[in-house]
Amino acid sequence: MSKFKIISILGLAIIFAVGISFTGCQAEPEVITETVTETVTETVTETVTETVEVEEEAYAYYETLKVHAQDTDDPYPDNPAEGHTIAYTDIMGGIPFCNNVYGSVQKEWELAGGADSDLYYADNQYDATVGLQNADILLAKEPEVLIWFQFDSKVNSIVAQKYGDAGIPIIAVDVPVPGAPFMGVNNFKVAYMAGEEAIKRVEEQGGIDTIDKIILMQMPAGGEVVMLRSEGFYQAFVDEYGADVIDPMTIRADGGAGEAEQANAAMSDVLTSIPDAENFVLTSVNEQTMDGCISAVQTAGRWDPDKWIVITQGVDDVGKAQLREGLTDAGVGYFPERYGEYLIPAVSAYLNGELPPPFMYVENEIITPENIDEYYTE
Repeated sequence: MSKFKIISILGLAIIFAVGISFTGCQAEPEVITETVTETVTETVTETVTETVEVEEEAYAYYETLKVHAQDTDDPYPDNPAEGHTIAYTDIMGGIPFCNNVYGSVQKEWELAGGADSDLYYADNQYDATVGLQNADILLAKEPEVLIWFQFDSKVNSIVAQKYGDAGIPIIAVDVPVPGAPFMGVNNFKVAYMAGEEAIKRVEEQGGIDTIDKIILMQMPAGGEVVMLRSEGFYQAFVDEYGADVIDPMTIRADGGAGEAEQANAAMSDVLTSIPDAENFVLTSVNEQTMDGCISAVQTAGRWDPDKWIVITQGVDDVGKAQLREGLTDAGVGYFPERYGEYLIPAVSAYLNGELPPPFMYVENEIITPENIDEYYTE
């Protein structure tokens, strides 16, 4: 055999051997990858499951009482509120939403074994100064827990400091208080829900090109979290149509602290600034604000239900009337008449050495003139 043939045969043998070696190297990572992926997936799943179980165990007392409150009107097991004192403040006494919330708190407090005389009440009157005064008055009574419902985020920070120094826990309603558990709505979520409902109606009438302006009647005094109650509405439109389309047509206005009179003045200013606009989408932080907005539109002679898509937040007694009268197209239901079913179990947890969850969000539904009787009969 010639040297050339021997060398050729050896060369082929080497190439074949190297090829096998390379093939082996390529195959091994596939096996390792699958093994690692399975191991990581199992570890993550186990960790998430364990975390959820720990959280459920941490708030088991609260969850037990909440389920009881939601399922029955029977007295709470073992009367957890008996012999204890708490304080409650209204953001604005007398308006339907607040009446419903406080009525629910009173009902659940009694079912939990609490005495009427041990439930201290104060009305913050949509006024920051009054809120601070009420905080001091109630602090002097030394309640064991404070349920705090007040719109001004700065005042809430001051109150958090005072009650923290006194060792009295706070449960915040609808507007956050630093360091306190929050009970109310997930503001971004409900605003996004409202935005999606508005978009559905925009599409039914021909698309975004049929709209001149989107008006967000906001409440900056409530802080960043409350601002999400309208910014989520805006984001739904951006996600659907793009910021380049939505930004030029969006108007943000300060509607005040949530009262009709302040909102009326703000809406009048908005309408004056856009005299040629005819077709609108409008939302606001609550239905008292919306009441003022609609009144301003009517006074300006620019009200035509066919040219306004109006979505509200709350669906209290004012909101129900707006829906039934054809003034609004839909509202996100907060069910304020159920707030006590979250608040008193949370209070009871504190009173019995347990903790409530850091966030207690109510369940929400879109309520329209077509389905309102499914939730509220006249």
